[in-house]
Amino acid sequence: MKNVSFPAGKYCFAALVLLSGLITGFLHFYELGDVPAGMHVDESSVAYNSYCITRAGTDEHGNVYPLFFKCFGNYQDPVLPYLCAPMIKMFGIEKWAVRFPASLFHILAGLAFYFLAYLFVRNKWISLAGAFVFSILPWIFPLSRTAIGGYVPMLLGIAAGCYFLFSAMGKKSYSHAALAGFSWAFAMYSHHGGRPMTAIALICFVLSLNILIIRRWKIFVTFVACYVFLLLPLIISVLANPRALTGRFNAISVWYDNPGLLDACIRIVERYLEYFGPQFLFISGDSNYAHSTQTSGVLFLFMLPFVICGIYLALKHCRKNTYYRFLLLVLLTYPFAAMLTIGHRHGSCCMNGSIYWVLVAVLGARYVISRKKYRLAVFIPFILLAGYEIPGYFVNYFSKYRESSRWIFSATVIEAIDDALKQRKPGETLYVSKYVFFPEEMKPGFKPEFYTNILFLAKVKPEIYLERKEIPPEDVCLYDGNIRKTGILLRLDMLLVADKENKSVPDRGYEKIPEKAVLLKKIPTPSGINFEIYRIGK
Repeated sequence: MKNVSFPAGKYCFAALVLLSGLITGFLHFYELGDVPAGMHVDESSVAYNSYCITRAGTDEHGNVYPLFFKCFGNYQDPVLPYLCAPMIKMFGIEKWAVRFPASLFHILAGLAFYFLAYLFVRNKWISLAGAFVFSILPWIFPLSRTAIGGYVPMLLGIAAGCYFLFSAMGKKSYSHAALAGFSWAFAMYSHHGGRPMTAIALICFVLSLNILIIRRWKIFVTFVACYVFLLLPLIISVLANPRALTGRFNAISVWYDNPGLLDACIRIVERYLEYFGPQFLFISGDSNYAHSTQTSGVLFLFMLPFVICGIYLALKHCRKNTYYRFLLLVLLTYPFAAMLTIGHRHGSCCMNGSIYWVLVAVLGARYVISRKKYRLAVFIPFILLAGYEIPGYFVNYFSKYRESSRWIFSATVIEAIDDALKQRKPGETLYVSKYVFFPEEMKPGFKPEFYTNILFLAKVKPEIYLERKEIPPEDVCLYDGNIRKTGILLRLDMLLVADKENKSVPDRGYEKIPEKAVLLKKIPTPSGINFEIYRIGK
């Protein structure tokens, strides 16, 4: 296959790099604290534990510089909380500061992808285009603007790990082997999903390069030694506390409800096939609204012809080309972790696939460009569709998704509590009605999960929380009808209850309002049930 070049110099390429970086940076950091609105409990959990690290050197449970953050039982992995800590130290416990590292990691992962793509196609223009698409990919972009888990740092580790490992074996570079070990270990520490994903990818690497690994065994041993050495703390921690590794998975696995063997196998096969279907890849994407706008597949539709060409090329040359052989193997195995979870089209559990699918598309683009006969027939529709689809996706994200995702990020409740806290004077208490939440699920102290949002919004000092093991009730507490000191009451103006005919009717007297309470503000909601903020006296 002949090398393809474009009639443009290095200045043109540098200008395109700069332009791509500016566009990507703008899309990632624009209104970062406001879109998505509200705050997921996983985000506030990361934020407050990072705050604890900066102030006390412990997590919220008092564990000194832990490897895993227990949080509310979901065991957050270490990379994101520790990297959020400097941001919180510098800028305070703010939403944008907590979300900034994930957005930055997506951009850095795009940079790593450029070098990886260049190894495959040896064309800087196509590699740059692939890196740009990767840095704005619908599979990753929504999560990269949140602090929900270490998915995006994991992608940086995998992309960099693939690049350095291939480079180490190709150039006989011990330094690149060591960097590969660091990168793959970084992916393992970033997110629990990265552990099976990276293990499977490394098995695919060994199967692809088998003979070359034997010939250059010293390089590979250097990689393995660095990799295992860096993973020792993780291995020791998991052996000491297996729940840190298995707790989350047991709750979401396909056998969580103890199905029979046949049912479990059927579930696994169904889910495996879903991750290769057009519904997931090109139409609606991830089924979780916190991870996806659901108006696009995890890949852009304009990538489809290049994906098809890339798969054709990889199949044609996989026997002789180790890169193509590796790519086919990781594509076939990328959903192995996701297919074991009960959820359908769970894009975050197979996010490693984003790297491999875009690599396939890059290969396909390289193939199309090398065929003059088909070049115009493919690229003119491609440019038109990409020019429509990419802006359309981001217009939707910053407008419609901004509003439609409010429920999944508890935006209405978060904004109401934040507003009520601003009305509170120093020394006063914020009383929050349990009916603001799901009252049947709310336990004392805003447990089991929402307490993290309260800790974040009220900016409760870690020293106080660690000493008392609860949110100070004199600061924020659930309203039980008793007023212990002056403050602010946040409640709903009515509830909808079922009458004798099982019809929903408003009940405005569901909860006693303290005497002499003064209504400060009403906050309307789309449901018609409004929040009310009162000033109340003892």
